[in-house]
Amino acid sequence: MTPPSTVSAVVYSRNEADQLRDCLPLLAGFDEVVVCDMASTDDTREVAAAHGARVVPVPDAPVVEEVRQRGLDAATSDWVLFVDADEHLPAGFRAALQPVLDRPDLAGVRLRYDNVAYGRMLEHSLQGSAKYALLRRGRAHYAEPALAHVPPVLDGPGIDAPDSVPAIAHLNFRSVGQTTEKVLRYAANNPGRFTRLDDPVRLVRELLRSTVFSGAWRDGRAGFAVAALHTFGHLYGSLLEAERAGTLTQDLPARDARLLGAAEGVQRAGVGARDRVRRAGRGRR
Repeated sequence: MTPPSTVSAVVYSRNEADQLRDCLPLLAGFDEVVVCDMASTDDTREVAAAHGARVVPVPDAPVVEEVRQRGLDAATSDWVLFVDADEHLPAGFRAALQPVLDRPDLAGVRLRYDNVAYGRMLEHSLQGSAKYALLRRGRAHYAEPALAHVPPVLDGPGIDAPDSVPAIAHLNFRSVGQTTEKVLRYAANNPGRFTRLDDPVRLVRELLRSTVFSGAWRDGRAGFAVAALHTFGHLYGSLLEAERAGTLTQDLPARDARLLGAAEGVQRAGVGARDRVRRAGRGRR
């Protein structure tokens, strides 16, 4: 009889000891826990050792995909579950994985995530978040250069996790400062990803799409904050690409210039009408 497949939980941390204190206790029951320490200067290693994890030093990198392969190589189980320090596995997660782990045909499984922003679970924004975080060792690898949010290369079929595998809580938006640093870092290290927003018409269109038409506002101020900061990151990335392409000195397309001129005229007329009403009101007092 073939023994059940084993799985290593591989956690990445860069100065996230406080997050590890909540993350690591939720990994009880895995066959191995490895903490890949990305040159942390806090007590990441001590926290990992206190929870029985094996610490593997890896180079610091602007995006974690650049060092995912190091964790894949360091693990010793049949499967590797990648976990970030700000991800919380729900109760019973390890047991829920077993039917998937025992399928010999699979090379990878894409897991679902519930996003938490500033202490609030997002019920409308960023729905459908998923990534290939469960990989069969020896049947998956990361291409070079590994870019942000680019999935691994699978040697065999990959599937979306069945509904019996619950979503993982991702506390990826913990403060405005932390979110801003992250979106700017990923924007600067993901060339070619962004649509160009180096003119006002495209910028306004993207802002409306991400903050209004996406329904992010249904998640209250937290949802709007996430959408606004992602738009900020998108703008930053697209402007970096425009700078590299040397287009920032170019004039706007004629059609966009006419549209913006018309909008400016309407705005000026509106302000003028408002001021006339205010002056008339003061004259009657």
